[in-house]
Amino acid sequence: MEENREIEIDLRKVFMMLRKKAAIILIISFIGAALSGCVTNLLIKPKYTAGVSFYVNNNNDNLIGSTGTITSSDLDASERLVNTYMFVVNSRTFLNKVADKLADGTTATQLSKMISTSQVESTLAFQVNVTTENNQFSADVANIIAELAPDEIVRVLKVGGVEVIDYASAPNKPSSPNLKKNVLIGFAAAFVAAFAVFFIKELFDTRIMTESDLTRDFDIPVLGTVPRLLPVDEKKSLHNGATMEDVANQISGKKGE
Repeated sequence: MEENREIEIDLRKVFMMLRKKAAIILIISFIGAALSGCVTNLLIKPKYTAGVSFYVNNNNDNLIGSTGTITSSDLDASERLVNTYMFVVNSRTFLNKVADKLADGTTATQLSKMISTSQVESTLAFQVNVTTENNQFSADVANIIAELAPDEIVRVLKVGGVEVIDYASAPNKPSSPNLKKNVLIGFAAAFVAAFAVFFIKELFDTRIMTESDLTRDFDIPVLGTVPRLLPVDEKKSLHNGATMEDVANQISGKKGE
């Protein structure tokens, strides 16, 4: 029971702290979101992604056998070949050929950092994406890959092949950074940081603020309390029928003068 009581008191204090500091925490959170947005727009360079897609087959007759039909074994073999084809596209030898075709000084190592490949789920197709800081360059590299990949795959594997489904076009919008996502991350990070600071401060605050704090920390009965003493003019105001709120307003007016 004692342990449960202490946890309940701690949760109550956390709730009270949140309610008391809510405005400050929200202000800090919005500042964090604004800073994240500024960093995203001003310091992070946008990147553009262009892609080409390929269809895989396991023979040079487009999967058409002597019977003129596509068998399930042909489809299974093609699906297993997808990963092999993607490996060829990412190979240093192939990327050197792409770099030679570009003829702009771009190296195979640089190209490997720009290119990503992925299989289209539950299909015999795969995608090659190129991400750079120039939208037209991304499209150019992707289309060179589409031009060279079919012959390179046949040269390496001596069987099967790929057909280009879609060629790349220069994207109009950047693929990264994601402004909305970064703003939300900035807001959440600032909120958590502000809450953590106030929570730790509240956790290590050992001051006795209320009668319940005294009984909780020292486990002794309270024999009496000292009432709040009012100045003479405040006492007169109370005797004359004024409320505590009226007295508080009167004090505030005097301080303003």
